[in-house]
Parts: sequence; structure tokens; C-alpha cells
Amino acid sequence: MTSAAQPTSGVHSIERAVSILRVLADTPADADAAHPGLALKSIAQEVHLSPSTTHRIIRTLVDTHLVTQDPITERYQLGPLAGVLGRKYLSSIGLESVQPILQRLCSLTGESTSLAVLHNDTAHVVAQKHSAQALRVDHLSGRELSLHASAMGKILLAFSAQGIDIAVQQLGKLEKFTDSTIASPVELTAHLHEVSALKYALNIGERYDGANGVAVPVLPYGKTSQHIQYALGIQGPSTRLTP
Repeated sequence: MTSAAQPTSGVHSIERAVSILRVLADTPADADAAHPGLALKSIAQEVHLSPSTTHRIIRTLVDTHLVTQDPITERYQLGPLAGVLGRKYLSSIGLESVQPILQRLCSLTGESTSLAVLHNDTAHVVAQKHSAQALRVDHLSGRELSLHASAMGKILLAFSAQGIDIAVQQLGKLEKFTDSTIASPVELTAHLHEVSALKYALNIGERYDGANGVAVPVLPYGKTSQHIQYALGIQGPSTRLTP
């Protein structure tokens, strides 16, 4: 019984550790400039674990340099190893130079920018740059976006290797988040064919009311495949980012 239970316990520990890393990754760097990072109590509340369990897991993450703790404030942030792994991942997919591009695009537009890759039927954000605006729309690294209700998701569907029709069929039931969400497979298919022809996609309040976005396909340098795996997007409030 003990040997059979150990793998399950180990998997749960890994899942909990990943949840903690996600919470830390979802915290904008400028959320509290005077006291960066999160307190143990806040992390525990976010991952729905007791403070003692959270502390035990996070100590292991600190020991392995995935998380770091400020010795004065005792707050936690992602550690140096997390940064190394992130850069290694971007390098492995040919996008190690994407951060300066996101920074430049953010500076030119004044809005938040991000890069997403197709992963498990979602648009998975792998890099981002937050706008300096107080009112902004951020897609944090690690966030999974609905393919049919995000500009980057539409790009990934429109340039899917399996073709638009099959890609839409595999989405199953389309959730309607707002009045503007395209929840009809027939309408979405027609819309994606337009996106494919135009080479850009818009999101006009389709996931959140008052939040718009635009995205374009990205082909890593040196790659010649016609199928796009990455999408570059700009997101902002509808008061500034208009069609």
C-alpha cells in the first residue's frame, strides 16, 4: 500500500509546487515596487493550501533556486533558475531574442505585448511586456488563453497545421464569454479563413468586455514551415486600442 501511494503523493507535491510557481509568475513586477514579491500567507491563499504546507513546498523551491526570498521583507519571488529555464525554453524554440521585440512594441504602442504558443488546445503565453499605463490589459507568462476568444488564439487556429476546419471541430463546444464572443463553429470557421487571408486577428471584447487585442503570426528566424506555432499580440483597454 505504501509503495503504491508514493507516486501519487509525489505527483501531488509537484502539482502544488507548479501552482506556487504560477502564482509567483502571475504577479506583475511592478505590483508593489516598494515590496516586490508575495508573502507566504498570500501564496497559501492563492493555491488553497495551509501556510504550513505552502511553506514546506516553497522552502524546497528556494533551496533549488526556483524561488528566492527577500531576507528583510520575507516575501517570495521567482528565483534565478526560473529565469534560466525560461530563457532556455525560448532559445529551444528559436525565440530567444523575443523580449527586446516585445519591449520595443510596447514602447511604440504604449500597450502590453505578449507572445503565445499553441499548447493543449490553448494559446499559452510564454513571454510578455507590461504596459506602463495604470489602466492596461496584461497576459501574464504562463497564462492559458481561449483559442476562439483571443487574438493570438485565432492566429494559432487560422494557421494550424491540421487546417482550420479540423482545428475548429476539435475545440468542441465554444464557450460564450461576452456578447461579442464567436460561439458558433460555422461563424468561427468563416472568421478564421478571413484571418488567414488578412494575416492578422482582432479581439474586440470577445473574452472580456472593454478589453481588445490584435495579433499577427510569427515564424522563428531560419524556419520555413508555412504552419505557424507562435502569435505576437498587443492588448489594451477598448478606450485606447480601437479597431
